[in-house]
Amino acid sequence: MTATLLSSPASTATAPVRPALFNASRLWAAADPAVELTVVVPFYNPGAALRPTVARLVQSLAAEQVGYEVIAVSDGSTDGSERTLAGLPGVRVIDSGVNQGKGGALHLGFAAARGAWVGFVDADGDIDPSHLTEYLRLAREGDHAGVYADKRHAGSASASSPFRKLVSMFYSTLVALLFLLGMRDTQTGCKVLRRDVLADLLPRLRERRFAFDLEFFVAAKAAGIRGFVGAPVRLEERVAGSTVSSKAILRTIRDTFVIFGRLHLTRQYRPVATAAAVTTRPNAPAAANSWTGQVAEAA
Repeated sequence: MTATLLSSPASTATAPVRPALFNASRLWAAADPAVELTVVVPFYNPGAALRPTVARLVQSLAAEQVGYEVIAVSDGSTDGSERTLAGLPGVRVIDSGVNQGKGGALHLGFAAARGAWVGFVDADGDIDPSHLTEYLRLAREGDHAGVYADKRHAGSASASSPFRKLVSMFYSTLVALLFLLGMRDTQTGCKVLRRDVLADLLPRLRERRFAFDLEFFVAAKAAGIRGFVGAPVRLEERVAGSTVSSKAILRTIRDTFVIFGRLHLTRQYRPVATAAAVTTRPNAPAAANSWTGQVAEAA
């Protein structure tokens, strides 16, 4: 499958196939000096929510004078929402041409990232994308491997429905029991990650849908990569309709057990010798290669 940059003529649609995940090996190349942060915004039929979310993101990054690029990835959207992004500075759109899921769209966006830091945020309007400027500051100042939204942080606030809160509590408990990550929230869709950490882990990841976030942190623990910090997040009511249906919830639970199998049976997430240097950088603290105590809480 070939992704389509929408600044170019649209390619002819092909029969639906399950494409390979995109090769993110270019992340090992040096970042573009002009781009400190790449933000990937995956979306699937978000309607009116997309442009305000991306516009707010661009506004906050420009206000903080961050060198940025925004890669909005259409996960096979059919509502024409990608056209609403026309005219926003620093934004480019990639159309996957087929609906794979959030994880598949993120893989596609990451493969094209030029920034020293790579973040992502959901497009449906419930997370203020300006959080990413806060997370970048925390990541930069603390030399962290990544900063993630933690809706159970003492400084977080949520307008999510009681049902969504119940589902979230159940899932986080399941994750805690299966993986012992020491993290209260793997799934909230707003994170900033260091470029070399992504380069090391992405080749081992297989999840194309909502379990992508969990698989990333499971693979990081298996590789001995530490330094992920939870930060406050404000969750508002969704502008767009939720893509987290009952079917998606059940699929995510199934995928969670698949990840458990990869971890313990196939050892999919074992570190490889050629990528070992990712956790040992010049001037890094000696403890940086240990997962123990990796979860901190940002003020």
